[in-house]
Amino acid sequence: MSRHNDLGAEGEALAASYLETQGYCIQARNFRSGKGEIDIIASDGDTIVFVEVKTRSTARFGLPREAVTPFKQNMLRKTAMAYLVQLSKEIPCRFDVVEIQIHANGTYQLNQLKNAF
Repeated sequence: MSRHNDLGAEGEALAASYLETQGYCIQARNFRSGKGEIDIIASDGDTIVFVEVKTRSTARFGLPREAVTPFKQNMLRKTAMAYLVQLSKEIPCRFDVVEIQIHANGTYQLNQLKNAF
């Protein structure tokens, strides 16, 4: 696996652990439908939360959240619809972004943007 993929997997694991400490229940990870993928699907009370995780080791390319472009948001919405169809019931949902900056010394900063789009 490339360093980029390792970093992404590490970020997703950190995000899932963080969400669990906040009381979320992880329903799925790396849910795929068509060409889309959702990193984490969790429940927050009665709400389904679709979480996009963006992890960076440098700020050289901007904030992690800036990588969630309108195109990416549209793909996430389509993939979320496929997941919701499988549930066969109406349920409130939202889209969050968890951005993580991992530093060379192994420390990290994590920021959850609720209702990001």
